[in-house]
Amino acid sequence: MEKRPQLRWQKPNFGTIKVNTDAAWCRSSMRTGVGWVGRDFAGLLQFAGGSGTGFCHSAAAAEACAIRSALMACIENGFDKVIIESDALVIIKMLRKVSPQDYSIECILGDIEILVQRLMSMTFSFVPRESNHAAHSVAKFALQQGGDYVWDCIGPKFLFNVLAHDVNISIRL
Repeated sequence: MEKRPQLRWQKPNFGTIKVNTDAAWCRSSMRTGVGWVGRDFAGLLQFAGGSGTGFCHSAAAAEACAIRSALMACIENGFDKVIIESDALVIIKMLRKVSPQDYSIECILGDIEILVQRLMSMTFSFVPRESNHAAHSVAKFALQQGGDYVWDCIGPKFLFNVLAHDVNISIRL
């Protein structure tokens, strides 16, 4: 039996970037918003981004696209010790090779495997939605606004309060 994961975001070890990913998907239009938020050992935002320009045939495909986008952002930003956290348990199990691949998304999963080879250290972890609120906020924003977004350590205003809450800081904007 798997142990119940933490319900709040947890900081990674020194030298490792933890990137939370999520997708927002509209079944009727197949529009997809993906988001990722990368934070360091102190819980400080290092980079975040999202895209609301994609289309996917399923929620699972959208979640896999979010992970692929996050890995590309890690490589572009020079981070090579990475933990990817997602609330998409089915996708995490596929990436960890503990359940069979969904062949309707094998191209996306193949892209992820190729990107992982460019990193020194890589871990895929499942977290419940309560621990993934920052990435969910970015994915929802990207789906609603459309377009592509990349933020540095400042980040957008809507994300500030979520990040502060995750590390128990009582400052609010």
